Amino acid sequence: MPVTLLLVGAMLALEWISLTSPARRDFLYDSARLAIWWQVWEGQWWRPFTTALLHGGVLHLLMNLSAMFAFAPTLEVRLGSFRLATLVVLLAYVSTLGQYMIGNYSVPLAEQTTMVGFSGVLFGLAGVLFVGRHFHPDLEAALPSGTTRFFAFWFIICVVLTWFWKEVHIGNIAHGAGFLFGALYGMAIFAPNHRRRWIASSVVLTALVLSSMWAMPGHVAYENYVPHDLGS
Repeated sequence: MPVTLLLVGAMLALEWISLTSPARRDFLYDSARLAIWWQVWEGQWWRPFTTALLHGGVLHLLMNLSAMFAFAPTLEVRLGSFRLATLVVLLAYVSTLGQYMIGNYSVPLAEQTTMVGFSGVLFGLAGVLFVGRHFHPDLEAALPSGTTRFFAFWFIICVVLTWFWKEVHIGNIAHGAGFLFGALYGMAIFAPNHRRRWIASSVVLTALVLSSMWAMPGHVAYENYVPHDLGS
């Protein structure tokens, strides 16, 4: 399981560096250019992926690793390392971009927020397994019904928390986008019928999300930070 272990190792290493001092966590977010921010429109297109490897603390990381070890090894064995890596990268991009582009679209500059964490990818892998277990019942071992209910319950709790307490920052859009795209990719991988249609839908919708890295008219950060001639 080289991809699973490599991702876990990268997340652990980045969190260990961050724990040594608050300044180093800020350095990874900003100066090291790893967290998602407006510079994505200046060609720093790696940020939507690298921001998923960062976390806000040990508890945040441990929660994500628990789901990572439940989902990723099963999918890596079933699909192979290359396809799992492709899934992870795509899910990181669509979930992160969905959160940053929509969540900050009309937010004043002073209140714009970045996001970190692997949870958008994990919701996406849950979506892949949710679809896959209907065609391959053995996959239910990685995503049993109890885990599915927990993910749904946790998603609702997160939405409620952010609705009533604005200072709580949770990537609900990333979670939702990750799961929906994961289910879409799951249909493209596992569905026995109309697979070409599912693949075509996946390509078109993914390309639509990725296009936001080139231009996002109306987004407060895009309109204020990116020179018009570069963004056009």
